[in-house]
Amino acid sequence: MKKTVSFNFRFLLKGLLVVITLLMVGCSVVPLSKDNGTPIVIPFEGAPVTVTIRNDRLVIANNRPDIIYYRIFPTEILPVIEWAPCIAPEACPAEQQVNPGEEKQIALKTIVGDDTQSITLFWWRFLERQPGASVPPMKMEELEVMMP
Repeated sequence: MKKTVSFNFRFLLKGLLVVITLLMVGCSVVPLSKDNGTPIVIPFEGAPVTVTIRNDRLVIANNRPDIIYYRIFPTEILPVIEWAPCIAPEACPAEQQVNPGEEKQIALKTIVGDDTQSITLFWWRFLERQPGASVPPMKMEELEVMMP
């Protein structure tokens, strides 16, 4: 008698994304000053990405030569949510990307509540897709930003 094994591709892909994300993520804590809006420079393979709080808005500036993609969450909810980055540029929502040389402003009130002490910004970029690959490789960073 033959045994049949069911194969859940989505489950495998989700697990693979989690493992890849965990392997690529570096973590740091950076306090931002709301008073003077001094930019915090976050190096990412050479060219910087800057993050500031300006007029109750989180500003992400992409000084890189390629598009970056991001997700932002209150740090407190990370243990209870499941999320995964988009797996290819064509699958990423336009509102979650910053083009080269541009900046994206996000109202803090859309990210944080009154009790939020920090937010975590995940951002990544895609590398060149290899011939025959269904998805391109990516490089990802994680940054915890303490609220002022």
